[in-house]
Amino acid sequence: MPTTVWLASALVAAALPLLYWSFNQGNEVSARAVQNLGTRRNQNLRVAQLERPAIERLGLPVVSAIGRLGRGLLPVQWVRRYDQDLGRAGKLGQWTAEQIVGIKIVFLVVSGLYAIVQVISSPSLTRIAIAVGCVAFMFFVPDLLLKSMADRRHDLIQNALPDVLDQLTMSVEAGLGFESAIARISERENHPLAQELGRMIQDIRLGTPRADAMASLSQRAHVEDLKHVVLSLRQSEKLGVPLAKTLRVQAEEMRTKRKFRAEEKAHKLPVKMIFPLGLCILPALFIVILGPAAIQLSRVF
Repeated sequence: MPTTVWLASALVAAALPLLYWSFNQGNEVSARAVQNLGTRRNQNLRVAQLERPAIERLGLPVVSAIGRLGRGLLPVQWVRRYDQDLGRAGKLGQWTAEQIVGIKIVFLVVSGLYAIVQVISSPSLTRIAIAVGCVAFMFFVPDLLLKSMADRRHDLIQNALPDVLDQLTMSVEAGLGFESAIARISERENHPLAQELGRMIQDIRLGTPRADAMASLSQRAHVEDLKHVVLSLRQSEKLGVPLAKTLRVQAEEMRTKRKFRAEEKAHKLPVKMIFPLGLCILPALFIVILGPAAIQLSRVF
């Protein structure tokens, strides 16, 4: 295989983990920058920007410019979906839909040029089909990574919700205010739900009504259980129902739902194991068991 093919394959393979790493580094870098700004008050915006990784400082402006130029080429529904997925993934303040579009265009151009070179060097129907498939796959790689992170964050919020409600119930029953209890959890915990609760407390402190802040929380998270809890809390506040009682009922309901989800996953596991068992384990087992017998039979006949 020519050296250029090896080099291009290595570049494409290296692009995927770099993109995933750049997505996941945003929260950690932002938190470190905020902490440094709090401890060193004389630090200016330029120094804070230098705290960001080089791939973000150098690559994101170029990607954003490309995304602004190519945003009109994609359907409006796609761009809206990117904004929603960025919100679900917790990257709405760090990444934009234009940057996602720019990354898709870069991947499309690079993979397209590589595919054209390969087809021209050795034209065949098989190579053309493989090239088209690779280009299409690379075009949708950012979508797959973004959706994967959004789904993972969705599951983390959903699984942490019962425990957070238990902590809120105990804090409110002990005499702590609802907002103070939420602030306490957001300061002590480090999961995505605690981060969203901390943002809600910031909105309330800036003058947003509690009901509107909770509604914004449920819209950002896109978790049905959380929307149900927020709706119940808003109704209990309107009807004058004790908040601690509502929190306790919701905590029990969310624990029951989490238990049912775990049981459902356990019941689906045998079905999911059929395909790897039939495609990977059983053929190797047959080779080990029947291989010696086949060799003996070949020697006899």
